[in-house]
Amino acid sequence: MNDDAQLLRRYAEDRSESAFAELVARHIDLVYSAALRQVGGDTHLAQDVAQTVFADLARKARTVSRHGVLAGWLYQATRYAASKAIRTERRRAIREQEAVAMQEHSSAAAWEQLGPVLDEAMGRLGAKDLDAVLLRYFERKELRAVGDALGTSEDAARKRISRALERLRRYLTGRGVTLSATTLASVLTGSAVQAAPPALAGTIAAAVVAGAAAAAAGSTFNLLNLMSMTKLKAGLLSAAVVVGAGTPVVVQQQSLSRLRAENRELREQSYQLGPFREGNQQLAGLRMDADELERLRKEVAELHRLRAEVARLRREKEDATQLAAQNTQLKEALARLAAAAEKKPEVQAPEQEVLPLVWFDDAPLSDAIVTLARQAANLNVVFDPEVRPRLGSSLSIRLENLTAEAALEAILSTNNLRLVKTPEPTWKRFEDRAVWLPGGVVGITKK
Repeated sequence: MNDDAQLLRRYAEDRSESAFAELVARHIDLVYSAALRQVGGDTHLAQDVAQTVFADLARKARTVSRHGVLAGWLYQATRYAASKAIRTERRRAIREQEAVAMQEHSSAAAWEQLGPVLDEAMGRLGAKDLDAVLLRYFERKELRAVGDALGTSEDAARKRISRALERLRRYLTGRGVTLSATTLASVLTGSAVQAAPPALAGTIAAAVVAGAAAAAAGSTFNLLNLMSMTKLKAGLLSAAVVVGAGTPVVVQQQSLSRLRAENRELREQSYQLGPFREGNQQLAGLRMDADELERLRKEVAELHRLRAEVARLRREKEDATQLAAQNTQLKEALARLAAAAEKKPEVQAPEQEVLPLVWFDDAPLSDAIVTLARQAANLNVVFDPEVRPRLGSSLSIRLENLTAEAALEAILSTNNLRLVKTPEPTWKRFEDRAVWLPGGVVGITKK
């Protein structure tokens, strides 16, 4: 027989199902027993832990095959998996307790409003709608059972229940009880039917049986009492009636004794089942809302997706608006330049050279103006002190097939500046220049 390492290698290299099945059969008792001890005897949880351990073994078969003894690895893996399973179960139990507590609090508050007007609202429903609501929420039957009882399909029963619940909700809203359809269904399921006292059913059954026996004896006596008879016949018949009535009384006493004993046993069992009954009622209410909660989750996910799409479209619209505004400014500046060129043709010699590309990328505004002024006519630029704050801004622009002077005019116009031939005497020279440089001196000021 192959040892554990050989079986693991066969599974890791060839995916041999028979080899892995042999490994599981060899070590399942070890893993399950260790898991059962560590999870406190919970057989279902121990089975889950064992399945997790062997799933990890299948995933790590190639690595584990180099381990010395497989039983040691399986034992340690079982400890880790059991510890993780216990932590998971504890967290789940805490979450369930919190959910049940929240559900009980909200259901109690809703029932305080709903209870006083519930039966009046139920009386407003038609016969079929009333039967559907009673079967679904008061007797907590599945939709298929409701459909069978009403003689319809499961889907038709669901629709009828939804319509009846909506009618109830509208009527309750008119009475000042504002509840959603989901909350109304949950409250009806959890609070509309209260558990009767444990001994009540047995008491009623015994009383009805005793009443039926007494009624039968009374009917015999009345029949004989109405017959016309002589005194002797009446005496004889009375004796017969007493003898005949004695037999049901003895049987009745025996039946009552037996029923009392059964009632005592049922009462004890009912006391023991009380907490489980309350838990089942709460779980039934939670199960009723499972489909509705899933639908709401899907709707919320779709709403988040739509909101993200709207936000993206808004950002794109804002970017497009900004680009359109910039393009409009540039077009207006070029149009003004073209109009000025048509109105005032200047005859200069030599004609300036057309630059194929004028491109400034995040350059200081002052540097762009000075550079184009030098290229246009070897001009020395002096800035008005009032425009100095604007010079710290950066410039990103791309112009094609323009002269340096036209590019300078476009930049000045876009930034609401203009060029003057004779600077004002109060304007200061550049701090790093003692005298004006050769060439014409021009000034840059506001429009």
